Amino acid sequence: MSSHAPQIILQPKVSDEYVAQLAKVHAALMNIGERIRRKGVETLIVFGSDHMETFFLDNYPQLLLFTGESSSAHFGGREVSIRNDTELATHLLYSLLDQGFDVSFSQEMRLDHPFASPLYWVLKTAGDIRVIPFHVNSNVSPRVTPKRCYQLGQAVRRAIESYDGDQRVAVYGTGGLSHYPGTPLYGKVDVEADQLITRKIVEGKGSELANLTSKWLDETGNFELRTWIAALGAVGDVPGEILLYERAYHIGYCVAAVDGV
Repeated sequence: MSSHAPQIILQPKVSDEYVAQLAKVHAALMNIGERIRRKGVETLIVFGSDHMETFFLDNYPQLLLFTGESSSAHFGGREVSIRNDTELATHLLYSLLDQGFDVSFSQEMRLDHPFASPLYWVLKTAGDIRVIPFHVNSNVSPRVTPKRCYQLGQAVRRAIESYDGDQRVAVYGTGGLSHYPGTPLYGKVDVEADQLITRKIVEGKGSELANLTSKWLDETGNFELRTWIAALGAVGDVPGEILLYERAYHIGYCVAAVDGV
C-alpha cells in the first residue's frame, strides 16, 4: 500500500526538504518492487481510485476491472506501461459477479496518476510482472463504503484461491494518507488520524479499518483509504510494516507492506 500523489512522479522542486522527502518515497516504492521480485510475484492487482481523469460523470463506475491486454500512461513527461493478466482478470470479473459484486469492466483504459505515480517506481525493480488495474470509487459521491471495500478484498482473495492457475499474486492499494485536494483545507495533514491507520496495520488489525465511517475518512482527509482497506481485506489480519511515513506540506506520504498468508 502506498500514496499515489501526482507529485511522486512530477517531482516538483518545492523546497530542498520536499525533494528529499520525495527521494525517500521513491526509495520505499522501489523497495516494494524488490520485495515483489524476491517473492516471485507474477501478477499484481492494483486497487486505485480515479480522479475523473479516466472516467467522467457521463458514466462513472463504482468498481471497474481492466480486462484488456495492455495500457499505459503518459504523465509528467514519463511513460508507464503495463501488461495485463487477462485470464486472471476475466476470472476475477466472473467470480466477483457470482459473489454479488456488480463490477464493471473495460478492455480499453488509460491509466491515470493513482496507478502511474507509484507503479513508475515499483516497476523499476519488480521484474517482469503483469498488472491488473482495479478502480474503486473513492473520490466521487456516492462512494463505496469502507466495509464494502473490505468485503471486496475478501472476495478477490476467494476468487484468486479458486483460480486454476498457479502464479503468485500480490495486491496493492494506492492513495492517501491524509490530504484535502481541491478544498480550502489543502495543506492540512491529520497526523493523528494517519498514526491510527498505520498502527492498525502494524498490529495486524486491518479489518478494524473497515469499521471507519465515510464521514471520518472525509474529515481526516483519508477518503482514499478505501483502496488500502480493499487490499487489507485480501491479505487478512496479518501484522504489517510501515516502510515510510513523511508529513509533507500537502499530504501524509506513506508506504506500507503486509505479507499475506
